[in-house]
Amino acid sequence: MDNPLRLRLRKCQRLCSRKAQEELFAPGHGSLRAHPLHAIFRRTDDAQVRILVSVPKRHFKHATDRNRIKRQLREAYRQQQHLLTAGGLHIAFLWADSQHLPTAEIFARMKRILQQINDKRADV
Repeated sequence: MDNPLRLRLRKCQRLCSRKAQEELFAPGHGSLRAHPLHAIFRRTDDAQVRILVSVPKRHFKHATDRNRIKRQLREAYRQQQHLLTAGGLHIAFLWADSQHLPTAEIFARMKRILQQINDKRADV
C-alpha cells in the first residue's frame, strides 16, 4: 500500500483563496462532466494541485446531505490524486444532481474526470 501520508488531503491542497476561486470561474477555463459530477479546472503557476468541492443547496436542502456528498467527493479525490501527474492546477468539483450515488459510483466518475484532466494537460 502507498505511504498513508502521501494520500492525505491537506489544507494546502484546498482552494481557499477568494481571488483564486474568482480566477478559476473566470472565462478561459477547462470543463469536464461525468454526470452528475462537473469539474472546472485551470492551469496555474502554483506548484500544487488545489481543489474546491461544492454541492449546491438547491439540490440538497439539508446540510447533512450536502456534507455527505462533499465527504464522498473529497475521499474519492484523495484516494485517486495520484492520477494527476503534475502540479500547477486548480480544480473545482461541482455536484449537479439532486440524487445520492453509491460511493463506488462516485469513485468511478472521479477517476474518469481525473484521467481526462490529465489527458487534456498532456495535449496542451
